[in-house]
Amino acid sequence: MPPEFALRKRERARRRGLAAVVAGVLVLVVGGVGALYWWAADVQQQLDGERAVTQALLDAQLEYSDVTSLQARLDDIVAQRDVLTATEIRWRDALLPFLAVFGPGDTVDAIIVRGNAPFEPPLTLDGPLRSPRSSTAQLTVATSGIPETSSWMESWRDLEGFADASIDSIAQEGEEGFVTIVTVNFTDDVLAEQEVAE
Repeated sequence: MPPEFALRKRERARRRGLAAVVAGVLVLVVGGVGALYWWAADVQQQLDGERAVTQALLDAQLEYSDVTSLQARLDDIVAQRDVLTATEIRWRDALLPFLAVFGPGDTVDAIIVRGNAPFEPPLTLDGPLRSPRSSTAQLTVATSGIPETSSWMESWRDLEGFADASIDSIAQEGEEGFVTIVTVNFTDDVLAEQEVAE
């Protein structure tokens, strides 16, 4: 057989191989495009479902917006109340045990009280050897004789809420009378609200 026939036969075989490769590539491309289209459609369907759920949640939230607004206002009011009452002191209840220490001939002429204001810095120490304090009371005590200040201090030391005390001045008034000014400092135990919500 002449070599031209063999060459033509090889060319035909090569063309058939190329056609098969091109057909395979086309099948792969069409299959890939189809799979990609199907995946995109599935993802779009999931996205639409999630959007529907989100819209339903937004509608429900809008339906209860008055409740959430009232709850937020209530939380604000409670927080403000906690701040304002965190330093509240029931002075009558706090002072009665301290005033009971004085004898029958002793008279408390004046009481000046001072506590931590809610939006102000706390009371500082009066000196290096003083205890931390949440509030203080200055008492003016008139006695018929020499005041028994050491007895006062001993009795106060055992009372709840006592931080420390100091005798500011003792002045004679009349022949046997004395006027004593004493400052009593209190700890946090005298506060009406011991704990504030976080």
